Amino acid sequence: MENLTVPTPLKQPIMFELVGFYVPPGSGPLLFCVTLFAYLLTLLTNGVVAGVIALDKSLHRPMFIMICHLVACDLLGATTMLPRLMVHFVTGNKKISYGVAIAQALCIHTYGTSMHTILAVMAYDRYVAVCEPLRYTNIMTPARLHTLCALAWLVALLAIGVLFAFHKDVQLCGNIIQGVYSSNRGILDLPAAPPP
Repeated sequence: MENLTVPTPLKQPIMFELVGFYVPPGSGPLLFCVTLFAYLLTLLTNGVVAGVIALDKSLHRPMFIMICHLVACDLLGATTMLPRLMVHFVTGNKKISYGVAIAQALCIHTYGTSMHTILAVMAYDRYVAVCEPLRYTNIMTPARLHTLCALAWLVALLAIGVLFAFHKDVQLCGNIIQGVYSSNRGILDLPAAPPP
């Protein structure tokens, strides 16, 4: 008979370690500067796009409204990922608490899913514009546009909420997440028993 060891579930507070990257000694400040530049550039360019669309009344049309939603989605993704990465580059600390890991994974997945649902709404808008050009303004009313955009965000949040419902009552045994950010799959790879 083989000797099988049963992993011991982790107790609160759970701290994960992100090991998806290696930062050579001495290169942390350089990587921090590059990441900070990318983050500031992302904030600046997305802010300019949203500002121009908000200030110019002629751009208050469906396609530009949806571009603003894509800007918000892009800001969600960048703000979820890059500041945590910059902290790692400066301090060398790869640890992340359970609550922060779940929040980061939730935001990252919401970013990805909402990007796709908003692009689907944009595709529907273009389909109506091409196939029904004379009735376009009657079909894509401002109320319908805002309903579709809200539905895109809601579908993304519901899909990710269902995905993260699998975390309920899962006993985790490992604390090493393979990746530069925490994700649902990275966390669910750590349970003592297979998830339901």
